[in-house]
Amino acid sequence: MIKNIVFDIGNVLIDFAWKATMEELGFDEKCIDTLADGYINNDLWDEMDRGVLSFEEVIQLAVKAMPQYEKEIRLFVDNLILTIRPFDYSEQWVKDLKSKGFKVFLCTNYPDSTFEESVNRGLFPFYPYIDGKIVSSRVHLLKPSEDIFNALFEKYNLKAEECVFFDDKEKNVNGAKKTGMHGFVFEGYEKACKDLEGLVESLNN
Repeated sequence: MIKNIVFDIGNVLIDFAWKATMEELGFDEKCIDTLADGYINNDLWDEMDRGVLSFEEVIQLAVKAMPQYEKEIRLFVDNLILTIRPFDYSEQWVKDLKSKGFKVFLCTNYPDSTFEESVNRGLFPFYPYIDGKIVSSRVHLLKPSEDIFNALFEKYNLKAEECVFFDDKEKNVNGAKKTGMHGFVFEGYEKACKDLEGLVESLNN
């Protein structure tokens, strides 16, 4: 029986609009492509999410790797909050799940200060309705490690088989499944609703 819905945040409940933000800040295409490969889709970003290195330490590593873009790197990090854009459906989706009796949790790779600022600015409209969270930078663990999911189970006394996890990255879903959770790669709100409905029906039959 499914009792708990566990969400990733970025590209599931909010749009992580890093490219649009870079364009709005005036970065040219070559710069955006370089920062995408050397920073956004790179171990450097993971270190921000892990919360072991400070923002400034990560920036220094990025600047060392891409010195020609120091100005842009610092400008982007200074405006990181602009990348957080909630999807229209996210608040109502969580409210609907709660009305059906599910508990809702977050398990997210996220820098601590950006998480707090997102909450304080109201960029997580779903946040008042969640039952708990694990933020990578606070436990110094990253998805897809099984350890971060186990931390969620332990903190909130959850059973893996009673949880279903939605994440936009297949490797993270696979990590969750290794713990015994159910999981789906998030490919849009409507499909996720159907995935959940189908899972619940199959387990009830």
